[in-house]
Amino acid sequence: MKTTYIRKRKRPVGCGLWASYVVDVDAFGTWFYTPAHSRYRGDDGSTCEVAQMGPGGPGEHAVHLAPRDGWWFATWRPGGLLVADVSTPPEFADDEWTYVDLELDPYRRPDGTVGTEDWDELAEAHAAGLINDHEYGAAVEAAHTLEMQFSQGTEPFGTTGWTRLSEAIALGLPPLTSFGDRPVS
Repeated sequence: MKTTYIRKRKRPVGCGLWASYVVDVDAFGTWFYTPAHSRYRGDDGSTCEVAQMGPGGPGEHAVHLAPRDGWWFATWRPGGLLVADVSTPPEFADDEWTYVDLELDPYRRPDGTVGTEDWDELAEAHAAGLINDHEYGAAVEAAHTLEMQFSQGTEPFGTTGWTRLSEAIALGLPPLTSFGDRPVS
């Protein structure tokens, strides 16, 4: 199965990189699978497992979606957490997907609670000029839209993402732990 890299950028500096299997492309966008115990590398050279439940903890399986048209990058985890990075629209170039994190993190927890974290970080980044007015507006709109879609179970946030996750886990693919010679930043 084809693999690719996913690069999450922060402003003014900061970057993380992980490898993922490309499992499908459909009307929603490009779906990726990152098996449990796959590695994530920060721009400082540190590594950890992708989809950790907490700092230093083991990572879970994760299915990700880069939307065809959207200011977010979503992740489903078998513990029941659905979370999205509100971001610039993910772009594919040089065998990797890249997006810039715009701070907000809409979520649906296993108990059904829906919300968005890090409004203060968005405000601080906007005030510092790290997020421009257009990006700020798009981030706020994306967070509110995702909260509504998470609450209503609008696809792909209803059963589609969870089905994708179950199907990906059933493939039995090995964890991705190598970064090859790909630089982080």
